[in-house]
Amino acid sequence: MLMDKLIPQTDHKPITVMRVKRGWVSSVNPSEYPKASFGDVKPFYAPTDITSLSGPDCGMIKLPINLYWGPDRWYNLLRKSSLREAYQTVLEEGTIKDIQTYINREVLLSIWNDLYLPVRLRMLWENHVKGMPHE
Repeated sequence: MLMDKLIPQTDHKPITVMRVKRGWVSSVNPSEYPKASFGDVKPFYAPTDITSLSGPDCGMIKLPINLYWGPDRWYNLLRKSSLREAYQTVLEEGTIKDIQTYINREVLLSIWNDLYLPVRLRMLWENHVKGMPHE
């Protein structure tokens, strides 16, 4: 099983993008940016190519507790609002394995412009994932 993780920095120099195994993680050194919030340094993961995204394209899915810790973790992929919420959650909170399990490449491409994603996450996917549209 491929596990992705943030590699700790030892030289205390700011990093904007760092490659970790098959995914990308963006980060900054908070000590150099004292007003940085968690959203500025939160790691995001993405595959290098969307061909590995083979999640379901319809039906009901239940996200695991590590992705969504609320009371109702079931999502109906046939309802557009439920689909968007599920995809936003997986993209923001998931590891590479989670993304490959729950995200379908055709569905992702069809709803990409409708997703409410952090700017850093959207830029990561659009600039570093082969097969994604660029704005």
